[in-house]
Amino acid sequence: MKEFFDEPGKKIILALWILIVLSVFTAWLLYPHLFDLSNIGKLSVKYYYTALFIYFIIISLRGLILMPTTPALIAGILFFNPYQLFIVNIAGYLTSATIVYRYSGYLGTGEYFERKYPEEIKSIKKLFLKREIPIVALWSVLPFTHTDIIVYVTSSLNIRIKKCLAGVFIGESIINAFYIISITGILGLQ
Repeated sequence: MKEFFDEPGKKIILALWILIVLSVFTAWLLYPHLFDLSNIGKLSVKYYYTALFIYFIIISLRGLILMPTTPALIAGILFFNPYQLFIVNIAGYLTSATIVYRYSGYLGTGEYFERKYPEEIKSIKKLFLKREIPIVALWSVLPFTHTDIIVYVTSSLNIRIKKCLAGVFIGESIINAFYIISITGILGLQ
């Protein structure tokens, strides 16, 4: 990891990322009302597509701070058309996964872990070999696992982004459809 810190550009990016994460966390602690997802609902009454776009931005950027998406999805179910919500969620997840994948690759986490844990990485790569998409899809569909973690792992293992995104698409499509159909049915929405 020492080589990583020898590159000033990466130091700045990492410092900015840490600053953003700490700033968001501090703002959440000091001003929790700003993070109340019902604000999107209030906005959606008058400015529906603006609220949907803001929701998309939140879903797209949340991977950088490892924010769970289930609360946002449940709030979205209450305020948006289920079909539009599904499309926006999947687009947001794929955007978030792309950002996380590229960010992890930029930081060079794969090279670091390969040097630090060569045998373990070799074993994990062997496990993933020819099963990348099903593994990512399964991880993504499980409700209590964080999809961004498997994206970081695939990037670190130098698994092609297309395979990673295909797995995210499959897994997140299944779990999102399940949540949206179940919750709208239970609550009698639409």
